Amino acid sequence: MQNLILLFVRHGGLILFILLESLCMYLVVQYNQKQNSIYFSSTNVLSGTLHNQYDDFVQYLYLANVADSLANENAKLYEQLDDAKFNRSIWRDTLRADTLEPQYIFQSATVINNSINKYHNHITIDRGKNHGIRPSMGVINDDGIVGIVKSTSGNYSLVMSVLHNQTRISAAIKRNNYFGSLVWKGSDPKHVNLNDVPKHADLIIGDTIQTSSYSAVFPKGIMIGKIDTFWIEPGSNFYSIDVKLSNNLSNLRYVYVVENIMKGEQLELEEEVQDE
Repeated sequence: MQNLILLFVRHGGLILFILLESLCMYLVVQYNQKQNSIYFSSTNVLSGTLHNQYDDFVQYLYLANVADSLANENAKLYEQLDDAKFNRSIWRDTLRADTLEPQYIFQSATVINNSINKYHNHITIDRGKNHGIRPSMGVINDDGIVGIVKSTSGNYSLVMSVLHNQTRISAAIKRNNYFGSLVWKGSDPKHVNLNDVPKHADLIIGDTIQTSSYSAVFPKGIMIGKIDTFWIEPGSNFYSIDVKLSNNLSNLRYVYVVENIMKGEQLELEEEVQDE
């Protein structure tokens, strides 16, 4: 109480001035129509601006939740693609029974660590064993392939990036289906090489390169990039093809882990042939 009295003693003049000024403003606005209109117009503009800024701030706080939701929805849409399903069509005499069954399951994840400037580049995502992620699953995003899961912990996975010298991905030319093995030479993070395409194949600069139907990791038709240049080394029967990636691996945010639920059956059958 004593402090309050001292405040009035020291600043009484200023406090009285503010009170009288506020009273004058109130009377002017209350009993003059023009000033009243100006006042309410100004307050509406101010309150509207503050309200919009508040809404923008709230929306910013919820952006992560919105992005996660969109990523999950996109994962579900990927599962609806025909190339993500197994075709059990059967011909009997002149009748055909068409049945498309799910073959690939897509799960969204967030990239929490990434590298592109090393010889062996890796990506860390926030999904692991607890979410059903296992080694050798493919990883993609909306722009194309990203890599292959190398190892997992309970809640995280380490992905071997496309920009990894040991990555091998079966890829094909969309226009004519000639296929080869996609590798990275460790130089340019925007380019990879497509090897083992025979020299009698018809190639055009700008041809689209996508995942082939021979991969047990990725569905057919996932975008990889376009042919930038190609040549044949002296004495070789195969092209050396430089592919410009469609995916910018330097700014990854959301990805999708791809599970081929029929992969085990395929590999088991193929291993029988290798054992002969």
